[in-house]
Amino acid sequence: MNSVPAYHILMLPILKLMGTGNEMSIKQMRDAISKNLCLSEAALVERLENSTQTIFYNRMGWATTYLFKAGLLERPRRANYIISEAGKKVLENPPNEIDVNYLKSFEQFGEFQERTKNESETTESIKKSEDQLTPEEQVEKGVRRIQIELQNEILDRVKRLPYEGFEQLVLRLLVGMGYGGSMADVQGVVKGSDGGVDGVVNQDHLGLDRIYIQAKKWEGQVGSPVIQAFAGALDFVGAKKGVIMTTSKFSQPAQDYVKQIKDKRIILVDGERMSMLMLKHEIGVSQKQNYIIQRMDEDFFIELEE
Repeated sequence: MNSVPAYHILMLPILKLMGTGNEMSIKQMRDAISKNLCLSEAALVERLENSTQTIFYNRMGWATTYLFKAGLLERPRRANYIISEAGKKVLENPPNEIDVNYLKSFEQFGEFQERTKNESETTESIKKSEDQLTPEEQVEKGVRRIQIELQNEILDRVKRLPYEGFEQLVLRLLVGMGYGGSMADVQGVVKGSDGGVDGVVNQDHLGLDRIYIQAKKWEGQVGSPVIQAFAGALDFVGAKKGVIMTTSKFSQPAQDYVKQIKDKRIILVDGERMSMLMLKHEIGVSQKQNYIIQRMDEDFFIELEE
């Protein structure tokens, strides 16, 4: 084959490859699929415009991610995949092709798509059709789509951290956001002695101004009793500032309770906002590619005409 298939065309071959039940790394999957599809060397080395990434690598990544989001593949550890029970059932009576419409029949993928849609429609320009967008708007839309997918990937990864690792992440994120000068200004709290406090950030080196932290690695919603207990813990240590960060969401009563508190400030950060902050402050992510968009300098030409 002389050209790389569209990403959705790759999904069924990937699922069939994983049907052996073996855990495979992304590299092993790429090597096997390229051999199964008889892709030419020229096709394998063709790169995205203005990028060091190959088209094949990019499309394999999206195809694998979508299968994972639909629950047909599982990710036992970073950059490794294995077929799920749902994926095995699909292979018992496989379709002619797996595409986005087919994946919509899986609840997990529907939830992922809905979450992505809600996040991507934050501006009016995102809602326009491709034909209505300027080239710059199309670039912005593409970047936003990549960011949303990265946020979801980060949150999935954070949820797999051990509880102690999640607490450390929360503290590092706050330092990365500018609270405290460095990790030297951060300290954990011995369990059982804090009444609900997991860490403390000193905003000055003497510790005269402190922010108390609680990290909640939960799947269900965090309710108002948790917030009330944390407020009580702040009273116990005489604190006025606190942050509760969770991998899930806060219930409406919990959000309402925080607004009613008069004598202290408690900030709630849910999983979605946390992943956004991690991207913004470059915590747990690395820069992959920069794009520079140039425009004509009209002032330059006006100066030459004078």
